[in-house]
Amino acid sequence: MSKWLASFLLLGSLGASATEVFAPSDIPLLDNRFRIDYGVKEITFIIKRKPGTPSVILVRPDGSKLYVGKVKPDDVGWLALPEHDLITLRNPMPGPWQAIGEVDPDNRVRILSDIRMDIAALPMQLYQGEVVKLKAWLSIDGQPPKDKYYLSDLGMRVKLQSFSDPGKQNTVLDQEIGHYLDDGKGLDEVPGDGIMTAEAILQDIPAGKYRAMFSTGNQVFVRARYQDVLLYPYPFTYNLAPPSEELGAKLSLLVDRDELDPASVALKGTVTSKTGGYYSFSEVATAPKLDVDFSVIKEPGQYQVEAALYGTTRLGREVRIAMPVKTFNVFPPAPPPPPPVSAAEPTSSAKATEKAEEKGGMGWLIWALAGGGGLLVILGGVGFIILQKRKALKRALAAAQAESQQAEQPAAKLDLNLPEQ
Repeated sequence: MSKWLASFLLLGSLGASATEVFAPSDIPLLDNRFRIDYGVKEITFIIKRKPGTPSVILVRPDGSKLYVGKVKPDDVGWLALPEHDLITLRNPMPGPWQAIGEVDPDNRVRILSDIRMDIAALPMQLYQGEVVKLKAWLSIDGQPPKDKYYLSDLGMRVKLQSFSDPGKQNTVLDQEIGHYLDDGKGLDEVPGDGIMTAEAILQDIPAGKYRAMFSTGNQVFVRARYQDVLLYPYPFTYNLAPPSEELGAKLSLLVDRDELDPASVALKGTVTSKTGGYYSFSEVATAPKLDVDFSVIKEPGQYQVEAALYGTTRLGREVRIAMPVKTFNVFPPAPPPPPPVSAAEPTSSAKATEKAEEKGGMGWLIWALAGGGGLLVILGGVGFIILQKRKALKRALAAAQAESQQAEQPAAKLDLNLPEQ
């Protein structure tokens, strides 16, 4: 019996004052009173109520009260069930306590004294990208929990933590790698049995030394376990060559022979595209170097390669490692080049261009000649009219000039003195 459980005492009242030390088992709750001695760090118990009645009220030794839903989680954990109150007191006030409510007359305080969480230890040496199996289970007094209400809302949380000081006070990394429920889903086999099983992928975490923290609990209790682990880099190197005009995309893997047995390595994966293309592949290594050819993929688009490596370490441990995701693009083929052009024979396009130019030149010539002829006809008509008018004007001027001369000349006189001819 632990020392703090030995201090869980029951006070009976009704005029009688008696103190009794009880073992971690079912204890009668007399007049709804019990006593907690000095030095108790945490105590968890169950109070059974009459069906359909509200949760009890706890009265502390100083007269102050605790209600469900109105307590500080750091001090009190309280889970109200239809017929039970599961209550955890952390650093409780020493002295007599009382529960007020419709407590079952045959009620007995059930001390959940030795609540433990055990874990399946992780390998001390892990690898980046490794898929690890996590398993944790709850025990009460060394036995699996028999009553389901102990396990209400039970879950498991796993973190990797690293520190910059030996005392582990300055946290450098605190990354959660999973939060799992005892719900019978995924790898969890049986819901509500206190055993939680799950998988986590150690991706996007730098290599180094870490502390793995497993924690479990609900509104009533929280338990945690810790384990130091080493996270090694990927035990292989690999790259994805994009396709070229002659070759398709190719994945090349080189196994680190100091970490893995090359003869045990196998790859299994898929290649998918955003347009719905799907290809699966699996390869078995016969040497440290392994190539996977994707020449069969010819449809243009962007593709994503996801794969897992299965192998055996040099220490004989079977591992499954999720490889980093790679992508590549397949582009449409380039259009064929135009046929070569002969020097003696112009191409059809050149001929068409020449014909078009020739036709265009003749057209302009015809339009120019037609326009010029019309212009000459117009100019000839205008010139003929002007010439006729000039001739008429000239005749009129000549006639006017003759008349003017005749008018100016004097009339001839007869001279009788001249001799006869």
